[in-house]
Amino acid sequence: MSDKKWFHRQTSRSEAEELLYKAGLDGSFIVRPSGSIQGAYALSLLYKNNVHTYRALPTEDGMLSIQTFKGVQQRKFMTIDELVDNNKEAHGLVCGLTNPVGATDLPPPVPPFPVLGNRISNNVNDNNQHRVSSPGFPLSNSSPRNASITFPIGTGRPGPPLPARDMPELPKIPDQIVPTNQELRLQQALLCRFENMQMMGLPVSSNFQEEIRTYLNGKNWKSDVTTITVGGSQCAQLQSLLVNEAVTLQSELDVFMEKVEFLRVLFDVSTPLCTNSSFNRKANGSDFDLEQVLGRLTDCSQVVQILNKTAHTTIEKGLNLSTSNSREKASKRKNYQRTALMLKKRFEVKMEGALKKTTQVKVELDVARGTLSIHKPEGEILYNNNRILQIIKHNKGKSIKLEVVFDDKKREFCFEENQQREVFCQLIQQIRNSHSKTSEPDQISIFCGTWNMGNALPPDDLSSWLLCSGSGRVLDPSLHSIPHDMYVFGTQESGMTEKDWNRKIMEEIGQIFNDNFHLVVHASLWQMRIVVIVKEEHKHRISHIKTSDVKTGIANTLGNKGAVGVSFFFGGTPFCFINSHLTSGAEKCTRRNNNYHDIISQLALGNDRFKQFYFTNRFEHIFFFGDLNYRLNLGVEDILRSLKDNELRHLQEYDQLRIEKNAAKVLSGFNEDEINFAPTYRYERGTREHYAHLKVKTTCVKTNVPSWCDRVMWKSYPEVYNISRSYGCTDDIMSSDHSPVFSSFYVGVRTQYVPKQGVKNDASAAQILLSSIEVKLKRGSGRKSFSLAFHSDCLPHCEKSELNTAMEEKDSSIELKWAKIPALKPIISDLEYLVDQHLLIGIRCEDDGDYIGECMVPLRKISTDHPKRFSQPITHKEEHVGDITGLLNISCPRGFRLRANAMFSGGGIKEKTYEFIQIGGSPGSKEDDHPIIVGGDRKKEMRNLGKFIPPISPTFPRNAESSNHENSPSDHSYETVEIAPRKPEISPRPRNNAGRNRHDETRH
Repeated sequence: MSDKKWFHRQTSRSEAEELLYKAGLDGSFIVRPSGSIQGAYALSLLYKNNVHTYRALPTEDGMLSIQTFKGVQQRKFMTIDELVDNNKEAHGLVCGLTNPVGATDLPPPVPPFPVLGNRISNNVNDNNQHRVSSPGFPLSNSSPRNASITFPIGTGRPGPPLPARDMPELPKIPDQIVPTNQELRLQQALLCRFENMQMMGLPVSSNFQEEIRTYLNGKNWKSDVTTITVGGSQCAQLQSLLVNEAVTLQSELDVFMEKVEFLRVLFDVSTPLCTNSSFNRKANGSDFDLEQVLGRLTDCSQVVQILNKTAHTTIEKGLNLSTSNSREKASKRKNYQRTALMLKKRFEVKMEGALKKTTQVKVELDVARGTLSIHKPEGEILYNNNRILQIIKHNKGKSIKLEVVFDDKKREFCFEENQQREVFCQLIQQIRNSHSKTSEPDQISIFCGTWNMGNALPPDDLSSWLLCSGSGRVLDPSLHSIPHDMYVFGTQESGMTEKDWNRKIMEEIGQIFNDNFHLVVHASLWQMRIVVIVKEEHKHRISHIKTSDVKTGIANTLGNKGAVGVSFFFGGTPFCFINSHLTSGAEKCTRRNNNYHDIISQLALGNDRFKQFYFTNRFEHIFFFGDLNYRLNLGVEDILRSLKDNELRHLQEYDQLRIEKNAAKVLSGFNEDEINFAPTYRYERGTREHYAHLKVKTTCVKTNVPSWCDRVMWKSYPEVYNISRSYGCTDDIMSSDHSPVFSSFYVGVRTQYVPKQGVKNDASAAQILLSSIEVKLKRGSGRKSFSLAFHSDCLPHCEKSELNTAMEEKDSSIELKWAKIPALKPIISDLEYLVDQHLLIGIRCEDDGDYIGECMVPLRKISTDHPKRFSQPITHKEEHVGDITGLLNISCPRGFRLRANAMFSGGGIKEKTYEFIQIGGSPGSKEDDHPIIVGGDRKKEMRNLGKFIPPISPTFPRNAESSNHENSPSDHSYETVEIAPRKPEISPRPRNNAGRNRHDETRH
């Protein structure tokens, strides 16, 4: 310690700054001991009317040095006196230490609050002097408790006073809200306890004690009381007291974590050394929040455990010792053996028999054996999966009915709940998929999950996330034992390195399902990660893998916000998955919209053949998910009240993403399943009972209202099968302030098709014919010459039309016409191949070569007999700009036409697995004679069936009961989809699922 004039032993930071401002000379300085680091000092220096504070820290060799940035050489001194003497000139400081400021002008102490007798004083001018207890006397029976001195109002105080005999009353809270008696009593009790703690001499700095006194006496205390009163769970102003104190803790944590990471890399001998390892995992900037620091403290234990495990494994392998952790893994796997018991499920239903008499029966589905058994009082009826021809769901009427068509007869089951019927349909669909004899799948199941990990390590058990279990629309436990074909994980603010996260997620899936999986691709952008995993049996079907990322952080150069995406082909189907983390803040909705458009326009993914088309139109299935950060436009109190009353639909009306999407400003054309779960952000870590809507930072306390920040959106080509099976969040993973979100889908896929008859020559090849094309655009462009460009996987290259033959301008819109389009020649003429294809049509302006609109036309609605009219919307960068109509059909030689007609009328085309379940009308109506293919109550079915209902004719069984349909109309049309005439005279036969012999080939 020093006895020089500039050394202030008891001066606080605010008092030091006040003295320097009073001095008013550049180079005025004060040195005071640090209240947080033993042996350190704080140097306050005035320059150009600003006070700059430096820290003089003890070095490892016991000397003193002013703290500098990394890489700047330190100047060391033996004592604080030597440090001051050697900095009279500016050696790294803003100016030299030329004018020492002493404590002679330091004002005398001030009491913690003004007192006037037995009443509260709201005006400090009521009296100029107040009596307080004298400082410095020990708290004992012999103490002169009545001794007192006077101090002027508004002056500082060097130390804590003894409490007076009669506890003074408190001043009025300065926020115009009169505290209740209970609040005053509580505040008074805390102040009294605080004064007693001061007298005990506890080792807490005087600066921190003054901050506590200010908190208890000011409006910050009232703010926390109000927050708790209205139902909140955070004392944000109290937490703000700790934020500044945690700055040093943060730096010490960084040093500790770096050392642990160094050791982990040392023992992780299986990974090559690289310079861009996971060192320096520090918070970005100095404006961190308290939760982040506390979360890292919690992680310390797990980080050390991971280090120990890595070193343990390395030593065992290096010494060829037997692994001792197999017992641990085996015991953990036992926890998931319960799912294997769910391969059988029994349903209690009512079955309609003769004379419309209903009987209560039990229907059991055995996924492993692939059977359906009906348990009746008189006995059991057993059906193998190949005897189940079709399932028809009836949605009209109050009853929840399901018609199951067997090879011998139809049976009608009535369920008590719609959820039970959905589980039944999913299980029987799984039976069909598992026991199909086809060599290539035409549908797969996909898990897509997103989780903002909050820079914390995940818990050991993530099973609820992978099993789609928790809140919202969840998978039935009967399906937990059945793994998805594909898993896609998107994380933000990851608390693990990329390698550790990949290892953990692979181990987790393998332990839950006891199956083999293949890691297809993984990519990262800062702490954003995306991982794609498939079942081992599918790995040979993955090709054309690409990864890309886009930064949308500050100035679009930082990767703390942005997206990382992957694209690939599964068989012949292009997929794209984009994990994103958009700008945060309730007021930055427009910025989030711009983030999305920047991401979509800059990602370099997909087939380069279609790069002229807008990004979201290049993939048959595209998923956009992550922490999208869209908030609720409501106050915290209104949100908490609605959540208490379970008014989720009301809250969704204020969801920014829904509002912006309905206005076609973002994610236009994308779908999202119904949200039946509480907002996934911002929870208090370690619980899911409270929302921590106040975020305490070093600079401010920010309000983050509970919101659905974490979302999964998807988009598929027209008439492509995509059904959402589940959408929700977990309830038991609480390491982050976000809950993990899961979603599950059934999607249709195409194979790498090999024609049975080989590739046709020009003379016998089929042709796609288009005519009478009319394009109506909402706004004119002033340009006159346009052409149509046709792209498709089934075409060898881009085909282009002639210029438009007619053009008509009406107000701000134009109409373009093409009388005839040159024939398009597909690379394969088989109709079974062509019905799965799409034509991508671009409206091209010949003046500048730009596409002013584009659309996708499915070939499922083609006809080989006569042209058929189609109609599709035209979009430009996801904005609806017009419509296109025209005639479309396939022309082919006579022999091929006969085969095509047989396919359309007699079920010659191999039935898709997903066409097994159809949607029907009310039983007994004409609609019930033929399942509804397109139409019906779409909104009612959207939640359970997704957006697609197969548009080709169903293969209804031809058996003895078909005579009931002889009077049905010979031709039905539902939204321009033609249904081929029924042929009841055809004898019944089981469906052949073997299909054609297909093999993988390189994509054309």
